[in-house]
Amino acid sequence: MRTSQTLRLNLDSRDVSTLLQHPLLSSAPKRRRIHQTHFDTSDQALARSGLSVNETRILRKTMLTVQRTGNDAHLWTGSTTPGAFDFATLIDDPETAERLTQFAGNLIPIYTIEARQREWSIQIRSAQVDVILEEGTLSAGEDSAQPTKPFCEIELRLYNGQLAALYGLGRLLSRQVRLHPVADSLAQQAHSLSFAKSLGPAKAKRVKIDAKECVIGVFKQIAWLCLRQLQENEEGVFTPSNVEFIHQARVALRRLRTALRLFEAELPPGFSDKWGQAWRDVAEQLGNARNWDVFYSETLPAMAGDLGNHAEFIQLKEFALIERKKAHTETQQWLRGRRYSLTMVAFCEALLMLPDRKTDRIDAFADKAIKKRYKRFCRGARIAHTLNGEQRHEVRIDLKKLRYTLDFFESLYPQKQLHPFLSALAETQELLGHMNDLVSGEALLASRPGNPFDLPVAWTKGRMSAYLETLPAALKPVLDAKTPW
Repeated sequence: MRTSQTLRLNLDSRDVSTLLQHPLLSSAPKRRRIHQTHFDTSDQALARSGLSVNETRILRKTMLTVQRTGNDAHLWTGSTTPGAFDFATLIDDPETAERLTQFAGNLIPIYTIEARQREWSIQIRSAQVDVILEEGTLSAGEDSAQPTKPFCEIELRLYNGQLAALYGLGRLLSRQVRLHPVADSLAQQAHSLSFAKSLGPAKAKRVKIDAKECVIGVFKQIAWLCLRQLQENEEGVFTPSNVEFIHQARVALRRLRTALRLFEAELPPGFSDKWGQAWRDVAEQLGNARNWDVFYSETLPAMAGDLGNHAEFIQLKEFALIERKKAHTETQQWLRGRRYSLTMVAFCEALLMLPDRKTDRIDAFADKAIKKRYKRFCRGARIAHTLNGEQRHEVRIDLKKLRYTLDFFESLYPQKQLHPFLSALAETQELLGHMNDLVSGEALLASRPGNPFDLPVAWTKGRMSAYLETLPAALKPVLDAKTPW
């Protein structure tokens, strides 16, 4: 059996006819229909044991597939009669065969995948790639009353050549239609449908690195983690309760852009500038929605204690609700757009094409980078109470970059020394964040027709004055802290 690496891309079913006009898909495809059913017990005993059982019907032929995951991973597949689980004949490992035979009487359909497939084989950059267009439905269980979900996706399978060729082909196929990378396989999507998996915002994963790793390798690891966090929050942006999803997607982009600047000298010329700008465009779309979320859910409630019954405040609240909804709609439209998807595909391709040259060890690089970030932050923090709003925002950005840099390299330093410093940093960041929310709030207030200078504007300026008085004391713990590097 040939091994392959895959990339799945989501496609609007209305764009299929346009996609099929692409020159790379001009040859007649292979066609087939697939009916695949995944079995387990009602309490998912097989999944907990690292086993999966699938029955796949293609035309008149039915195949039974058993997969074992873990250190002793293995795959068994063979012809079967529909509904018959002859594990003893299929599996050559007596222990696994016996265990599955005991479960056979309790196996029930968990989900079903019905798909129509068209397949092409393409040569690109000395790589062989199979392009499989799949249209169909995912169904939970076997009861027609259970939830179903239509899907339309392209799977690109690489059999030889460089992995970057998959994303290069995805980029070429995206010339006229939107093809967006899918984080989860069809099986994972179907499993979530069957068990009504709740959607929750995804926070940044901890970066685990070895002191001896090379710099470029660590950059790639950080970049892939950022992209994964962004993807894991995409679906939530389109839900009614999307505030935290928008926030975490924005965090992923800030971390990615920080990494691009941090590693700029080690990357090919122009790489950091090009992709920093591309991701900045995406971040600005999310940023507008986030600013209105913070203003509506945090600034307005604080303002209500002083201005709650005043006519100007009531008008402001109505205006903010309208603008917030508009910002959310614009953000969702952007994320559904071809430009965002093409940025994702092309950046993944660029990441994979980065040269795997040996560079300095990451521990030496990290020490220099953190010291540089800390020095820059301290320079602005010592005079922050004398700066204007725009200049203080730069100090806050420097603080965030320092925080993210420490997050990236956290595993290189003793936690006992690092934790107190990070705690002090977090407290300072919170105050600067509140101050920045007021600056953003003033900008949003200025977007009202006529740009009135009224009680809400006066309230924000008064609150800013109070924060400025506490700023030197809030910055002192970080400026005086013993650094862990």
